[in-house]
Amino acid sequence: MRFNLKLHAMKIKATIAILTLFSVTIKAQEINFKINGGPSGILYDSNIGDGKLKFGGGIGVGYTYFFSDHWGISTGVDVTYNQNSFELDNGTTITTYEVDDQTSAFEYQVTPTNYKEEQHFIGFAIPLMMQYRTSIASQTQLYFGFGGKIMFPGKQTVKASASELQLSGYYPDMNLLVDDLPSHGFGKVTNWQDKTTVSLDPAFMLSFETGLTFKLAEKTKLYTGLYVDYGLTDLAKETANTNIVAYNPNGLDNIQANGTIGNGKIVQESRYLSAGIQLKLGFSLAKDKPEPVQQTAEPVQPQAETAPVQKEAPVQQKVVETPPAKKELTTEERNYIEKQPLAFQEIGNTSVTPELASRLDEIAKILKSNKDTDLNITGYTCDIGTEKRNLEIGMKRAQAVSDYLQNKGIESSRMHLFSKGESEPLVPNTPAENKPLNRRVTLVLVDGK
Repeated sequence: MRFNLKLHAMKIKATIAILTLFSVTIKAQEINFKINGGPSGILYDSNIGDGKLKFGGGIGVGYTYFFSDHWGISTGVDVTYNQNSFELDNGTTITTYEVDDQTSAFEYQVTPTNYKEEQHFIGFAIPLMMQYRTSIASQTQLYFGFGGKIMFPGKQTVKASASELQLSGYYPDMNLLVDDLPSHGFGKVTNWQDKTTVSLDPAFMLSFETGLTFKLAEKTKLYTGLYVDYGLTDLAKETANTNIVAYNPNGLDNIQANGTIGNGKIVQESRYLSAGIQLKLGFSLAKDKPEPVQQTAEPVQPQAETAPVQKEAPVQQKVVETPPAKKELTTEERNYIEKQPLAFQEIGNTSVTPELASRLDEIAKILKSNKDTDLNITGYTCDIGTEKRNLEIGMKRAQAVSDYLQNKGIESSRMHLFSKGESEPLVPNTPAENKPLNRRVTLVLVDGK
């Protein structure tokens, strides 16, 4: 009994641990809006006709959950517009069995000339796809997506036309062919047109996409690339014993179309296909974490072995002693320089980005206004890579900041460079979305003598 209770308690603890891990590591990181276009419709397999895809397109909204730096899972809702044409071969006769107004059974024979259908329908699809991404430049990534979709199509609208319809009835009991009795629905109709709707079945599809992403802003990305959706199941609902036009025993007026997609004698297979160019805008849902920045920025720098950090207290005394010789930095200026680290979020990036450049320009102006103030510059990384390599990258990041400020007129003698590598992370490196926050450079002002 005690063993069962212990086992039950262990199961509960394990379940809680798994749910806690799942809730921490799997969370929506990006919402995206997309638009695409290209040939989109139904691929027909027919022995007596020919179907052609026409231009279509779609829009959609989706969510992506990234559970590592490279892998994520996506879902959402897509709306697509699809269109086709279908033409029957001339000389083809479609036969079905009907009953006339005298309750006599006969073979209803329809022989069209230049028979053509213009078709279109709107579909709603739910995707479930894996996504892989990898950096190829500081602001650019290569991405792949693969998985499946289920599509729920609306009714297909069919506009049918023919230059001529020959409607005949063959009565096998009497071996009689009736092809010119208009009052009973047999005869010739010219320049015929009609419109109808046809129900379609849901379809399961394989889906693939690939392309490049470009960083437009801190939390905005542009996805550009190609996509392909291919149906694994038929869209057609089988409608046996239905001809392309309905039999009308009251005459040749108002001959109504039935469509070809559901006629198994005409179309043997109807699979969905859509391919083309795709654009997406992705908006990151990651929350800013300013508080940890303040907590870590202060303890990171004072431990440096160099003299400038330890001279902080005497600096303030000297400023008081000789106020006319200096312009003392304001609290706002100090906060602007020290409060927020300089973000190097891309893996291995050691170059100053345009976003950092605009901030460093302002920092250079502040430093020029008080030449008695030095600057400690310290580079950091996440925990990807070896400790030695991360120390090198951290120093390169600090050097990049120093070089930029030097080009803006700040003396190199006023800047003191350090690297902490992967030590002293700003936030824990797990979950994976925390890692970019640790790829940074911090600045600490040191007042001179």
